[in-house]
Amino acid sequence: MSSPLDRYRLISQLLVPDDSCAYWRAYDTALDREVVMRLVDVDDPRAELLNSTARSAAVLQDRRLGQILDVMEVPATDQSPARVAVINEWINGESLLSFMASRDWNPLEVQQAIEVVTEVAQALALAHDRRVRHGRLLSSNVLLTDVGEVRVIGMAIDAVILGASHEDLIRSDIDALGGLLYLMLTGRSPFAADLVAHDGTPSAPRHRSHLEPASHVRADIPPELDVLIGRSMLELRRPRGTTKIRTVAEFVSALARIRAELEPVAARHRSTRARALALRLTVALAVLAGIALLVVAWRQLYIGPQGAAPRESTTASPSAAASPASTVRAISVVLPAVLATSFDPFGDDNRDGLNDGSAGREHQPQAMRAIDGDSATEWNSARYAMANANGKGGVGLVIDLGSPQSVQSVDLVYSDVGAAVRVGVADSQYAQPSQWPLLARAAAGNREVSLRSPRPAAGRYVLLWFPHLPPSETHPDLHQVRVSEIVIHGRG
Repeated sequence: MSSPLDRYRLISQLLVPDDSCAYWRAYDTALDREVVMRLVDVDDPRAELLNSTARSAAVLQDRRLGQILDVMEVPATDQSPARVAVINEWINGESLLSFMASRDWNPLEVQQAIEVVTEVAQALALAHDRRVRHGRLLSSNVLLTDVGEVRVIGMAIDAVILGASHEDLIRSDIDALGGLLYLMLTGRSPFAADLVAHDGTPSAPRHRSHLEPASHVRADIPPELDVLIGRSMLELRRPRGTTKIRTVAEFVSALARIRAELEPVAARHRSTRARALALRLTVALAVLAGIALLVVAWRQLYIGPQGAAPRESTTASPSAAASPASTVRAISVVLPAVLATSFDPFGDDNRDGLNDGSAGREHQPQAMRAIDGDSATEWNSARYAMANANGKGGVGLVIDLGSPQSVQSVDLVYSDVGAAVRVGVADSQYAQPSQWPLLARAAAGNREVSLRSPRPAAGRYVLLWFPHLPPSETHPDLHQVRVSEIVIHGRG
């Protein structure tokens, strides 16, 4: 008798804390991809809730959230009882818990911690908008991929299978976000499950029944972050004069304000000349490193290590070639832009009463001017009476790199007043700006900005989203964004 599971070839069994379900890494022969498979017997008290919860979570379409590919009821066979199966995508990456352990629990830089938690919090906020909660978010549920993405796994289903961290799932997710900040900023884990999952995990210090504030562990934590952690976590005393965070959206807003105040994400350029000089210097270094590498290779081939004849040499000296090669790999290069497309998802060009989505366009004929290398040309939006584009919530540009790339930074030059901007990177052109995984953001005001991330993001498409249009210099009573040039940098 055939089974819906016949298409999957089991690779290895994965561990869960209490062996309460079958948990496999498997290969989907139909879709040619690796997956994660969870199996629970239908007579298990959790089976019905797992089935319904997984189906609700499967509708979430955000790159940062590990996707549920299928939920099925598997009939009984002679060898096994009837079961509920949940199939997730397999994500190659290192958990935040393992990453911290590999660093010997040394804290991250403040900006790195903010970047990671911002990605997690924004993804959870989108899920909460669909009434889906994680419920058991731990550092082991946050994956850092090789290409710099932050991914969240176990959405909703881990809480069903392993038990929720708190009976109030919203409160549980807020508490976990504060806990992730605490862990990364101090190198001490406030999650009891971490201490079980990884031997040697240093625990957060306690004073009686409460955790010690993060600032008691690391003195240079910005006070604003210390307060946010205290407002988020259940086991921390609420700072005086504050209230506890009530929603994930409130956490996202508070963290965004702190991030803007600290201002490390958008590095301001001093002048166009300085930027050009830096680019020439980068290219020169790359050329010199390449020449050095060729010289070393020539010496190895024709002279031999340390000047010896090749036949008499019994060992090679790797140190000479290693330094130039690593220098070349570390240099950031300009990623060629293939196409620029205007992005107006909340417009209604055909006046059918529906948003245009990813097909929406705004001043499309001018879009390529933003990537033509000529600072005298520009793409501009329409002029609006309100900063939010008359209620649309913004406009943007999508840059096509032609193939997936590792994106590190975006240089942006405005022709007019600098606008607030959010940069996202993805492999697909999502219809909603909020669906694009964040690379960096910058506040309004500067004509030249460089948006950088401590971890590169992988994707073919780069979105520049302008949610608040500045007043036009030529028409002060109207709002418009004018972009002169966009240059995208990545790993060579």
